[in-house]
Amino acid sequence: MKKQPTTTKNERQLKLAEAGVLFVLILGVTIFVGARMFGGDEKVEPQVVAENALEAPVIDTIAIEETVPVTSAVPDAESEVADADIQVGETLSEHPPRVVTYAASEAAYFAGDFEEAADMFSAYTLEYPDNAWGHYMLGLSSWKAEDLDGAEEAFLAALEIKPDHLKSRINYGRVLLEMDRAQEAREQLEAALVIDPQSVEAYRVLGRTEHNLGLLDEAVATYRSALALRLDDAWSLNNLGLVYIEQERFDEALPALARAAGLNSEAACIQNNLGVALERSGYRQDAIEAFERAVATDSNYAKAEESLARMGAQALDSSAAAGEARVDLIALAAGFTAEGDVQTGPTGSVEVASSEGDT
Repeated sequence: MKKQPTTTKNERQLKLAEAGVLFVLILGVTIFVGARMFGGDEKVEPQVVAENALEAPVIDTIAIEETVPVTSAVPDAESEVADADIQVGETLSEHPPRVVTYAASEAAYFAGDFEEAADMFSAYTLEYPDNAWGHYMLGLSSWKAEDLDGAEEAFLAALEIKPDHLKSRINYGRVLLEMDRAQEAREQLEAALVIDPQSVEAYRVLGRTEHNLGLLDEAVATYRSALALRLDDAWSLNNLGLVYIEQERFDEALPALARAAGLNSEAACIQNNLGVALERSGYRQDAIEAFERAVATDSNYAKAEESLARMGAQALDSSAAAGEARVDLIALAAGFTAEGDVQTGPTGSVEVASSEGDT
């Protein structure tokens, strides 16, 4: 009977211990759940994030080509900087990256898409700022896109890199002519002839510059210098004939213009100038035919149309026309020399060439 209280006391102690353990477990669970519910740290998986999480990252890749493409604008002797592919600012999620190469940019130029060519060469020069040819083609493209200020900036950049860059000197001179800065153009072209005294193109554009400055005798001498180097330079022949017309030296204008027309039969302005020289030399029927060839080449050529209309209003009767003097243009053209012209025995509008193969 005396052992009963001991057993009861032990059972009570055991129950208290179990209750304590249970309490601790419940307290631990409570704390854990509270931490999860009220601001506890949540595990974050590591990840790579672009600088702008709203856009896909821009990836620029540059693949250097072995050589600069050989084209009419970039002769081998002048090629100094390797061409490259340039990836420019489009996101991968929207469009594939635009690839700009020298060859592709030049192709846009020769396709006549001058604004696109200017945009492409602008991107090219940003990636290759030390390539004088890139700046040169940017200047040429900008000029053709009628952005004269942009053309000037690009040509100056090319010349800063390469002061003896002949084509940049010559075409910068052309741009200056269009900007009515003929004296500055003359300086550029004289500098071009220091670089290459045998440059027909430099002589030709210098002749235009002297013509614009009113220095007609100097222009004649300069065109003759060009023709001494290349007798069949059609635009020097045309422009020389034009100066002679302005000096009323029509017999001297005829051989040069006849040769120019034979070399470039598709240039309406050359046929028109020939028509003026023929008319003023007394070869009326030959002049009409020259004006007709000009209109046939370019149906919108107003100068030749005006001359035809004027001459039609002064039509000769059939008997007078039958006895009218004619000229052998082929013989005149063959007899032209750079040193002196063969003599041939109301004034129309004349025009200097506006395009002279400027790449």
